[in-house]
Amino acid sequence: MEARKAFLNSFLKRIVNVYQLQYKNGCAQGLGDYIRGCFCLLQIAILLGIEFDMDIANHPMAKYIQGGHEDGDVVQKKELGFDYKEISRYENINYIPINSKSYRKNSEQFLYEFVNNMNLLKPSVENYYTFCNSFPVFEYYSPEARSFIRNKLRPNELLVPYIEERMKLLGLSFKQFGVIHIRSGDKYLLKNKNMNPLIMRKIMNIVSKYIQQPGKKYLLLSDNNQIKFALKRIFPQLIIHISSIVHLGEQADKSEAGLIDTLVDFYIMSNASRIISCSPYNWGSGFSQWCSILYNIPFYQFQVSDTLS
Repeated sequence: MEARKAFLNSFLKRIVNVYQLQYKNGCAQGLGDYIRGCFCLLQIAILLGIEFDMDIANHPMAKYIQGGHEDGDVVQKKELGFDYKEISRYENINYIPINSKSYRKNSEQFLYEFVNNMNLLKPSVENYYTFCNSFPVFEYYSPEARSFIRNKLRPNELLVPYIEERMKLLGLSFKQFGVIHIRSGDKYLLKNKNMNPLIMRKIMNIVSKYIQQPGKKYLLLSDNNQIKFALKRIFPQLIIHISSIVHLGEQADKSEAGLIDTLVDFYIMSNASRIISCSPYNWGSGFSQWCSILYNIPFYQFQVSDTLS
């Protein structure tokens, strides 16, 4: 499909990926999912010859981010009739599950549907505001794309001291440590379930392969403090920090401490020399994977589920 030829909407000038807690048709996903969608929309915008921008002004994390909203005055947008409550999630995420361990994309069909959706927008609409967390059309992420999204998500003067203080407290220096990120799953983060012993054994086997490498320093990050305590007892050389943890998308109750701790974890991870990720999902963990892609960090992914295989 030649996307630009199929794109018939001469009014549309820009696509904006909006990150907030709630949309007309559902709640947000996590920060990693949002970043994934930003790469996707940026690729599409380039194909169609239009602009792309990001807007997180209506998300609680915006107070800690320098580039949290698109260029221009948010107040002026509201005066022009812009309403965050009218924004919808784009529901085709270019993800087709095959089984519990694998999935595929159909980027050609996805792109066809997305362009057709753009063609059906009302005439005179110049800016299309949506929330997209779709898997990108292409597997190539240019330095320019990385730089654009990084600049929109730079921590500001309120958050930087937290990041610097935490790294100093943990004895971490830029690119002088690796991160082991354990994504336990939403049933543990959102529903407070106890960790399955089978999953713990799988995680321990993976961690042991890396933690025993001489001269390597590893910070353990997780959405589950049970895992941090358990692994620290087994591998005392692991560096941990017990913190408040929130899901930046689906979890309704976001304490300020939890919001800060989650962002601090993300930006500390962006300073790592490598990231090892364990997740129960066949797509992995967006939080660590898209951090690795955004900051061009070597990434190693393992699926750990409560099945015997």
